[in-house]
Amino acid sequence: MADEIDVRVSLDLDPEAAMLTITDYDDDTASYVGPAKAAFSEAFTSLRAIHDAKAAVAEDPTLTEAGALLKVADYADKRMIAKVYPLWDAASSTLNAKVEAWEKEMTKEVVSKSSQMVSGEIRAHFKGLKTGERLTTLSQAIRDGDEVVASAVLGAPAMLSGFDEEMKQVMLREYHERFNAPLAKRLRAVTAARDLIDGRMGVLKREVAKAVGTIKIKGNTFDLHGQYSGEITPAQLRAKRDKSNKPFTL
Repeated sequence: MADEIDVRVSLDLDPEAAMLTITDYDDDTASYVGPAKAAFSEAFTSLRAIHDAKAAVAEDPTLTEAGALLKVADYADKRMIAKVYPLWDAASSTLNAKVEAWEKEMTKEVVSKSSQMVSGEIRAHFKGLKTGERLTTLSQAIRDGDEVVASAVLGAPAMLSGFDEEMKQVMLREYHERFNAPLAKRLRAVTAARDLIDGRMGVLKREVAKAVGTIKIKGNTFDLHGQYSGEITPAQLRAKRDKSNKPFTL
């Protein structure tokens, strides 16, 4: 987080604070979740710039309150559409592609670490166990780091060890999490980063609306959907501006 916290912008969009919510975020995974941090950084910087722009137009004596609001709204739209939103979309797509690719890695087939004869005996032993005992024994072998037993079972068709394919996929995931810990860690970090980007888009849009603001007024004011609001929004001002400009269209 920045040494000086900008209270104008939600801490939920601070890039450093956001990354700290990712349990597996560290030097090993920082580069893989980089797209998320870059997106948060651009969003945070842009929101601060919008707040600065709003403060600046307030000092312009040639602008009405409505004119100042539209100037800030136009600047915000331009900045968000040109920089922030594309970066968030790109980050989500990039991270999701990594998640999908690594999810496949985490359930890929393994090669038996023992001879064909030993592997066959191990599978025959598992097939003779009861269903619950079979699952418990294989899971324990994986936790114990017994790659010979685990790979013998998972490196062959599921039916040879008494498993079904669905359960084999579950156990393959457990196997790779144990024997390919770095990949499992990267996958957890990238998945969390992707979910963070997707989950905080709503916060981002609310912060943009807050930074731009509205004109608070008294009286019966209605929004574009006919609901009483007590304020005038940039969208309403644009609609009125566009309507007033129609007679001047050549």
